[in-house]
Amino acid sequence: MTDVGGFLREYSPYLFWVIAAVWAVVGVDGRSVLMAWPVVACALSGVLLKFKPGWRVTFSWAASTAVMGLLICVYQVYAWSPLLAGDFSALAASTLGAFAVLAVVHVFLLYAGTARPIQA
Repeated sequence: MTDVGGFLREYSPYLFWVIAAVWAVVGVDGRSVLMAWPVVACALSGVLLKFKPGWRVTFSWAASTAVMGLLICVYQVYAWSPLLAGDFSALAASTLGAFAVLAVVHVFLLYAGTARPIQA
């Protein structure tokens, strides 16, 4: 059986880049320029984890990026939940589910980005 933690640590830069692409799709679909923040933060986290994995800034940047994405997802779930009982229930349910899954992915990213040794 493979070690999930080892996989997350080894491929964490690529995971951050994939999530940056997901946030880019969310931003383009929602026509929101504000979604550029998670895109840039996740992409930069991937770059830092790839080229400076033990740097102190990398640890802080990756952790804060994962928490930022988690907070955005939790807020979206909160904002869409009242619409489950209305006319937009099908749209709200699919959006709520997608952001709930993305929130869980950000919890894994938090682990992946912070589970590296810190070097001075």
